[in-house]
Amino acid sequence: MTRPLLNMLCQSPVRAGQTAVDAVNETVDLARHGERLGYHRFWVAEHHSDPGLASASPEILIARIASVTQRLRVGAGGVLLPHYSAFKVAEQFRLLAALFGDRIDLGLGRAGGTEHQAAAALRSELLQPGPPFRHADELLGWLNGGDARWPSTFASPPPTGAESAPHVWALGTSPTSARYAAERGLPYAFGGFIDPRHAEAALATYHQHFRPSARCQRPRVNLGWFVIAAETDDDARTLARSSEHWFVQSFLRGVAEPFQQPADVASARYSPQEEMALAWRRSVSIIGAADRVAEQLSDLARRWAVDELTLVTITADHAARVASYELIAERLIAGAGLQAGVGSATTT
Repeated sequence: MTRPLLNMLCQSPVRAGQTAVDAVNETVDLARHGERLGYHRFWVAEHHSDPGLASASPEILIARIASVTQRLRVGAGGVLLPHYSAFKVAEQFRLLAALFGDRIDLGLGRAGGTEHQAAAALRSELLQPGPPFRHADELLGWLNGGDARWPSTFASPPPTGAESAPHVWALGTSPTSARYAAERGLPYAFGGFIDPRHAEAALATYHQHFRPSARCQRPRVNLGWFVIAAETDDDARTLARSSEHWFVQSFLRGVAEPFQQPADVASARYSPQEEMALAWRRSVSIIGAADRVAEQLSDLARRWAVDELTLVTITADHAARVASYELIAERLIAGAGLQAGVGSATTT
């Protein structure tokens, strides 16, 4: 098995004491570092009405990041399709591809997100029940040429070649999303940093049902994982306190807030149930000294035969987050004598 490409996913985490504007600017800075370090892709997420995550408009952030980088592939991981007109999303990403060539990725998100009031504010009528994946299929139709319901309409600007079309990925965390990706002949990104419990079943389903297409000739898997690397295990565990406390507050207590400094949550107390949830989260994350993190990432890639690894790292210190990506790159990119993107003519 060849060494997988390494990618980055940023959710624009907001640290206590800073603004969402600061968080977005740090995302742009992180992308610059990612290109310098040899990462292959830099994806941004979509979250709404969350004090801790500022990435609400991936299509705008993609344009900014692509304009300050040269080689890095930039994309959405992903767009929450149920909220939007598929036609409009197709036009947005066609325009990005026209501006930045063969560097734009479009990750198709089937879910509507977790903030229900924000979902209603975005466009609640689009969330009505209907056939599974109907939004994704409609978007693929517009990207592939049009929709039979409007034969004289096309998503603008029309593509002039492969370099002016976005590369489409199906995103998910279940065998259902994996089978959709396989049957449509799309590369598949599994969000293990969200919920890795069904990874093995999903990836098996994807390989079993994959049908080659013009977009993807063979199965291609991108595995997302939560990672923090530092000089020592203790340093990494200290850095992880911020995201762990945020996890408890946001998902278990329903308290949305920015990410706190490790020292400010060092004395936080959790219930037995919360401690169990944290123990599970640690078991499905890779947090520790850089050499051990690199080894575990390599093992993870071998175990599931993935083509790419997308690393999600959140700390309450921007410099520590950059350092984590740098420590991993030194071991898995520069240390191997590789340049991310080698063979890019056959990768998407």
